[in-house]
Amino acid sequence: EFQGGLLAMTGANSAVGLRSLPIKNLFMDEVDAYPDNADGEGDPVALAKGRTKTFARRKILQVSTPTFEGRSKIKNAYDQSDQRVYMVPCPHCKEYQSLKWNNLKWPEGKPQEVRYMCEFCGEAIEEHHKTKMLAEGKWVSRNPGAKGGKSAGFHINTLYSPVGWYSWAECVQDFIDAKDNPEKLRTFVNTILGETWKEQGE
Repeated sequence: EFQGGLLAMTGANSAVGLRSLPIKNLFMDEVDAYPDNADGEGDPVALAKGRTKTFARRKILQVSTPTFEGRSKIKNAYDQSDQRVYMVPCPHCKEYQSLKWNNLKWPEGKPQEVRYMCEFCGEAIEEHHKTKMLAEGKWVSRNPGAKGGKSAGFHINTLYSPVGWYSWAECVQDFIDAKDNPEKLRTFVNTILGETWKEQGE
């Protein structure tokens, strides 16, 4: 307890903790790691959201690294939101675009020479350009008006990391190290690209 409020913390596997208190502001972290069933009482996300119904001005925040395609709770929540992506301007043609893995290009065996190719003008974008690009970027909704404008969703990947943090060269090297190992590649897709992993099947 603190002046003006109460902070309650519980695990996603505890049905008792998920239904014990009315909650105005709900924060759920790493929801893709939640079990599908909490103590036999159902989906922990739904149980937690049920605690907020007492409040008309409630806020619900779900955050997570995505996991498997078709089973990802955060991907499902994002798909039902207004689906915002961070768009940045090309330093050459000024066209706004989201940063995508397929637009990174590098000479064979030389990840340190990676460049990002603009999807509009085809010019090479250097790592140092990111500082200005990020400063001039903007969130753009791909599904405006979702749920009556009450559900905002944000997706961003590691390609946006500021200069001096995780570089494009490091990203490429991690891909090279992981590409021949399905488990390492899944980790790369989930944590670096922020995308769900689709299992190969018959």
